[in-house]
Amino acid sequence: MTENPSVQTDEDVFNFIVFVHRALEKPFEDYFKGKFTSLQLNALCILCASGPMTMSDLAASLHTPRQQMSKLIEKLYEDGYLVRSLDQNDRRKIRIAISEETAKCINEGRKNFDRALKTYLKGLNEADYKDFSYAIRIVNRILTKFPQR
Repeated sequence: MTENPSVQTDEDVFNFIVFVHRALEKPFEDYFKGKFTSLQLNALCILCASGPMTMSDLAASLHTPRQQMSKLIEKLYEDGYLVRSLDQNDRRKIRIAISEETAKCINEGRKNFDRALKTYLKGLNEADYKDFSYAIRIVNRILTKFPQR
């Protein structure tokens, strides 16, 4: 496997993010092509991972204007991908969450992607596979320390 020249240094975060998007995020999105837009999929994945939240919180986490998020949420709700409930702490707020069917759909896409990734990783030599697995664990551990919005 050859080094990718577009990643200039080990500490170049911008190029790392672009490279991860191309190598991992885009292929993951392809498992949902024709079913969800990228923004819809990102919203559903955040709700799947984080649990119910308000539309404002979801918009903030996706850095998306509230008006655009409101339209997106309404469409996903109308199509049955989301459920709504009153916030138990503040009855004026509505929390949104993915439906059970949506959770199954997202998890099935994730499993398909995981299988494809594992197939690819089997082609790596043992040292590269260990490095990749180690890097994922380290990045995940460090990212949990980042402030959450």
